[in-house]
Amino acid sequence: MAEPTTAAERQPGTEPDLAALRARVACLDVIDAIFRWVDAGEAARTVELFTPDGELVMGPSSFSGAGLTAAMRARQEESAKRGVHVPAASSFRLLSPTEAEARTYLHLYRQADQRAGTAPLPRAVTLLTDRFVKGENGRWLIARRVVDIVAGGE
Repeated sequence: MAEPTTAAERQPGTEPDLAALRARVACLDVIDAIFRWVDAGEAARTVELFTPDGELVMGPSSFSGAGLTAAMRARQEESAKRGVHVPAASSFRLLSPTEAEARTYLHLYRQADQRAGTAPLPRAVTLLTDRFVKGENGRWLIARRVVDIVAGGE
Protein backbone atom coordinates (compact mmCIF):
# COMPACT_ATOMS: atom_id res chain seq x y z
CA MET A 1 0.00 0.00 0.00
CA ALA A 2 1.36 3.42 -0.97
CA GLU A 3 2.20 5.85 1.82
CA PRO A 4 -0.24 8.80 2.03
CA THR A 5 1.20 12.00 0.58
CA THR A 6 -1.41 14.64 1.35
CA ALA A 7 -2.53 15.99 4.70
CA ALA A 8 -6.06 14.81 3.92
CA GLU A 9 -4.79 11.22 3.57
CA ARG A 10 -2.34 11.30 6.49
CA GLN A 11 -3.43 10.92 10.12
CA PRO A 12 -2.45 13.78 12.48
CA GLY A 13 0.74 12.92 14.33
CA THR A 14 2.17 10.69 11.61
CA GLU A 15 5.27 11.79 9.74
CA PRO A 16 4.78 13.25 6.28
CA ASP A 17 6.89 11.98 3.42
CA LEU A 18 9.89 13.91 2.10
CA ALA A 19 7.97 15.44 -0.83
CA ALA A 20 5.37 16.88 1.56
CA LEU A 21 8.08 18.33 3.79
CA ARG A 22 9.85 19.91 0.83
CA ALA A 23 6.59 21.43 -0.40
CA ARG A 24 5.84 22.84 3.04
CA VAL A 25 9.27 24.45 3.39
CA ALA A 26 9.10 25.94 -0.11
CA CYS A 27 5.63 27.41 0.46
CA LEU A 28 6.52 28.80 3.89
CA ASP A 29 9.61 30.40 2.31
CA VAL A 30 7.30 32.23 -0.10
CA ILE A 31 5.11 33.47 2.77
CA ASP A 32 8.18 34.64 4.70
CA ALA A 33 9.69 36.41 1.68
CA ILE A 34 6.52 38.41 1.10
CA PHE A 35 6.55 39.76 4.67
CA ARG A 36 10.28 40.53 4.56
CA TRP A 37 10.00 42.39 1.27
CA VAL A 38 6.94 44.41 2.27
CA ASP A 39 8.55 45.37 5.59
CA ALA A 40 11.75 46.37 3.75
CA GLY A 41 9.78 48.71 1.47
CA GLU A 42 9.94 46.36 -1.53
CA ALA A 43 6.27 45.41 -1.89
CA ALA A 44 6.45 45.58 -5.70
CA ARG A 45 8.85 42.61 -5.65
CA THR A 46 6.22 40.35 -4.13
CA VAL A 47 4.46 40.00 -7.48
CA GLU A 48 7.18 37.56 -8.56
CA LEU A 49 5.95 35.16 -5.86
CA PHE A 50 2.54 34.86 -7.55
CA THR A 51 1.76 32.81 -10.64
CA PRO A 52 1.31 34.91 -13.82
CA ASP A 53 -2.47 34.68 -13.32
CA GLY A 54 -2.20 34.84 -9.52
CA GLU A 55 -4.92 36.63 -7.60
CA LEU A 56 -4.96 38.68 -4.39
CA VAL A 57 -8.42 39.00 -2.78
CA MET A 58 -8.96 41.61 -0.07
CA GLY A 59 -12.60 41.94 0.94
CA PRO A 60 -14.59 43.00 -2.11
CA SER A 61 -11.42 43.86 -4.08
CA SER A 62 -9.52 41.44 -6.26
CA PHE A 63 -6.22 42.04 -8.05
CA SER A 64 -4.43 39.96 -10.67
CA GLY A 65 -2.02 40.51 -13.54
CA ALA A 66 -1.30 44.20 -14.19
CA GLY A 67 -3.76 45.15 -11.43
CA LEU A 68 -1.76 43.17 -8.88
CA THR A 69 1.48 44.76 -10.06
CA ALA A 70 -0.03 48.25 -9.78
CA ALA A 71 -1.49 47.53 -6.33
CA MET A 72 1.82 46.30 -4.95
CA ARG A 73 3.68 49.26 -6.47
CA ALA A 74 1.18 51.61 -4.82
CA ARG A 75 1.61 49.74 -1.52
CA GLN A 76 5.36 50.21 -1.77
CA GLU A 77 4.93 53.98 -2.19
CA GLU A 78 2.69 54.41 0.87
CA SER A 79 5.17 55.47 3.53
CA ALA A 80 2.35 55.80 6.11
CA LYS A 81 1.97 52.01 5.94
CA ARG A 82 5.51 51.25 7.10
CA GLY A 83 5.51 48.67 9.82
CA VAL A 84 6.12 45.07 10.72
CA HIS A 85 4.21 41.93 9.77
CA VAL A 86 4.48 39.21 12.43
CA PRO A 87 3.17 35.84 11.20
CA ALA A 88 1.96 33.12 13.54
CA ALA A 89 2.64 29.49 12.72
CA SER A 90 1.02 28.53 9.46
CA SER A 91 -1.11 25.47 8.91
CA PHE A 92 -0.22 23.62 5.73
CA ARG A 93 -1.97 21.00 3.63
CA LEU A 94 -0.51 19.35 0.57
CA LEU A 95 -3.56 18.86 -1.64
CA SER A 96 -1.75 17.04 -4.45
CA PRO A 97 1.86 16.77 -5.65
CA THR A 98 1.43 20.19 -7.32
CA GLU A 99 -1.10 22.02 -5.11
CA ALA A 100 -1.03 23.13 -1.49
CA GLU A 101 -2.85 25.42 0.90
CA ALA A 102 -1.50 27.39 3.85
CA ARG A 103 -3.37 29.47 6.41
CA THR A 104 -1.42 32.07 8.37
CA TYR A 105 -2.56 34.43 11.11
CA LEU A 106 -0.76 37.73 10.85
CA HIS A 107 -0.28 40.50 13.41
CA LEU A 108 0.30 43.86 11.74
CA TYR A 109 2.06 46.70 13.55
CA ARG A 110 2.36 50.19 12.03
CA GLN A 111 5.18 52.51 13.08
CA ALA A 112 2.75 55.44 13.20
CA ASP A 113 0.64 53.67 15.86
CA GLN A 114 3.47 53.13 18.32
CA ARG A 115 4.22 55.33 21.36
CA ALA A 116 7.50 55.40 23.26
CA GLY A 117 7.39 53.67 26.63
CA THR A 118 4.28 51.60 25.87
CA ALA A 119 3.71 48.07 24.69
CA PRO A 120 3.41 47.73 20.90
CA LEU A 121 -0.12 48.16 19.56
CA PRO A 122 -1.24 45.88 16.73
CA ARG A 123 -3.14 47.51 13.88
CA ALA A 124 -4.85 44.30 12.81
CA VAL A 125 -4.97 40.54 13.05
CA THR A 126 -5.47 39.02 9.64
CA LEU A 127 -6.03 35.50 8.33
CA LEU A 128 -4.25 34.77 5.06
CA THR A 129 -5.32 31.75 3.03
CA ASP A 130 -2.83 30.96 0.28
CA ARG A 131 -3.28 28.41 -2.49
CA PHE A 132 0.03 27.38 -4.00
CA VAL A 133 0.83 25.61 -7.24
CA LYS A 134 4.10 23.99 -8.21
CA GLY A 135 5.35 25.09 -11.61
CA GLU A 136 7.09 22.94 -14.19
CA ASN A 137 10.37 24.45 -12.97
CA GLY A 138 9.70 23.00 -9.49
CA ARG A 139 9.05 26.39 -7.89
CA TRP A 140 6.01 26.85 -5.64
CA LEU A 141 4.10 30.13 -6.18
CA ILE A 142 0.88 31.66 -4.89
CA ALA A 143 -2.04 31.15 -7.26
CA ARG A 144 -4.53 32.83 -4.91
CA ARG A 145 -4.22 34.75 -1.64
CA VAL A 146 -7.32 35.68 0.35
CA VAL A 147 -6.86 38.33 3.04
CA ASP A 148 -9.48 38.38 5.83
CA ILE A 149 -9.13 40.96 8.61
CA VAL A 150 -10.42 39.25 11.75
CA ALA A 151 -9.64 42.01 14.29
CA GLY A 152 -8.73 45.68 13.98
CA GLY A 153 -8.48 47.16 10.54
CA GLU A 154 -6.29 48.74 7.94
